[in-house]
Amino acid sequence: MKKIFLVSLLSFFAATFNLNAQQVDASASETGKICFIRSTGFQGSASAFKTFIDEQFVCKLNNKRFSYHEVTPGIHRCSVQFGGKKSKDKAEKFEVDVKPGKTTYVQLVFETGILINNVYCEEVTENTAVQKMSQLKEDDKCL
Repeated sequence: MKKIFLVSLLSFFAATFNLNAQQVDASASETGKICFIRSTGFQGSASAFKTFIDEQFVCKLNNKRFSYHEVTPGIHRCSVQFGGKKSKDKAEKFEVDVKPGKTTYVQLVFETGILINNVYCEEVTENTAVQKMSQLKEDDKCL
């Protein structure tokens, strides 16, 4: 009787531990995505923009393109600049909150001025993003 009780008890703990391990693994493997969208028009279309997530280079994005990047859920800092594969301190940083299993859409904006051109990130809604992306091509290579 003691053996049956002991085996039952051990089986119960093993099953409980295995369930908890599976739940932790499932939540840890859950990711979100950041989608960069570039449709800056004729101005600035000659050169690719360098995109960064948390100061790490992720993609060289040409005009009329978009790219997806898998990230862990939470707050991430996105930035974009004209050149270089190292995030510059003066590049404007934009924070996004990525939810598990969801995509956050970030549009790359190019502004021209008299003496200075500026490029920065701006979050857009899924509806706006889908509409814009229907006229663009996905860049799945991201050099």
